[in-house]
Amino acid sequence: MTSLHENLSVAFAAIMANKMRSVLTMLGIIIGISAVITIVSIGSGQGKKMQDQMNNQGYANITLYASQKEGTENTGNDSIKIDQDLLIEVYNKHASDCDGISSVLNMESLTEDWKDDYTKTKRNRTTTYFRFTSDGFWKASKFTFLAGKPFTPNDLRNGARYIILTDAQAKNLFGEISEDCIGQTVECYFLNMYSSFTVRGVIKQPIDFTLSSNYIDPLTGKFVEASVSYMPYKTYEVMTGKKPDLSEVTIIPKKGSSGDTILQLIEDFKTDMNAKAPDYMEYKASSAVDYIKQTAETSRNQFLITALVAAIALLVGGIGVMNIMMVSITERTREIGTRKALGATNASLLFQFITEAILLCLIGGLIGIVFGIIFGIIACRVMDVPYVLEPLSIIISVVFSLLIGGFFGYYPASRAAKMDPIEALRYE
Repeated sequence: MTSLHENLSVAFAAIMANKMRSVLTMLGIIIGISAVITIVSIGSGQGKKMQDQMNNQGYANITLYASQKEGTENTGNDSIKIDQDLLIEVYNKHASDCDGISSVLNMESLTEDWKDDYTKTKRNRTTTYFRFTSDGFWKASKFTFLAGKPFTPNDLRNGARYIILTDAQAKNLFGEISEDCIGQTVECYFLNMYSSFTVRGVIKQPIDFTLSSNYIDPLTGKFVEASVSYMPYKTYEVMTGKKPDLSEVTIIPKKGSSGDTILQLIEDFKTDMNAKAPDYMEYKASSAVDYIKQTAETSRNQFLITALVAAIALLVGGIGVMNIMMVSITERTREIGTRKALGATNASLLFQFITEAILLCLIGGLIGIVFGIIFGIIACRVMDVPYVLEPLSIIISVVFSLLIGGFFGYYPASRAAKMDPIEALRYE
């Protein structure tokens, strides 16, 4: 029986003897394998993007809000508020799965005169839109601090007179953005009162942040957009002596929570809050994870359809290999007869032609892997997803190439091995 090295040499020589035919034969394998690699890369990239989104607190956060129950008598908006004591009770029950509660109190919801609010120093003044925030707000937000730091737990718990400015405000008030701004005192006017606050930090204002509308600055008479300043949530209670009403809060899941964990947390909060809610209202909760999961399902279905197309391409490629091997064996009938007359066994001939079919598919598979990687990188960039090369997909592609070569090459090889040497020698 001939050695593997000899079989490979003969197989490679046969492939090179008909280069164009060999390339056309491999085309189905190349297309199928490159499609598989590309699809797996896109699917893995989408999966990574979705996981990154879920790891990003902005996507994982759960919005909980109170609304009037459908079909109940209208009790007025003032009564549709979150029961804060109940919220804390339910939150403590699920605290092991959470990183905090983000409550934001906007001046727009507290007073109609918020457009007259401002922050000033002795020299300068800037129109300001104030927000009172809980500790969870800073975990939920992705602000970049240019100077200073977020509020400490003591600041938030005690309602300290601290303020966090945007870069635009700091520049207007102090002329520059630096650590020298931290500890400076500014005077704020809101809730129809003047109060002094100490600057705790300066953040980079989001590029696309705007208010719902422009308005006229009383000092300049010009239309302006206000930047947001942040204060501890408890400060409102300390200044006014009353607890603010809340119609919406954000629950922050543990960082790295899976989509299923977040969806279960949504159901748990809704169930536990509604169990003790008045008859006329209900609590609802949602998260961007809902959308991400739906998108994942859609992508998975598209992935399966495309994978099926790739599998069909591989099947067609395998049939092409079988067809060409049949042609090759017919052309080499006299060679087969000569080898048999010289003592070649059926097993050695079977092994030789299977080796040729496998080598043909393996070369096509390796070319397909290269094209698959190239197309995968291009497709991921076009679709704006991270490129992920799965080593398993390459291993599977190589194995599939070998299996296709062996499976579709067996019948032609078997036919060659069973030829009658006398009939083969007489073939014209």
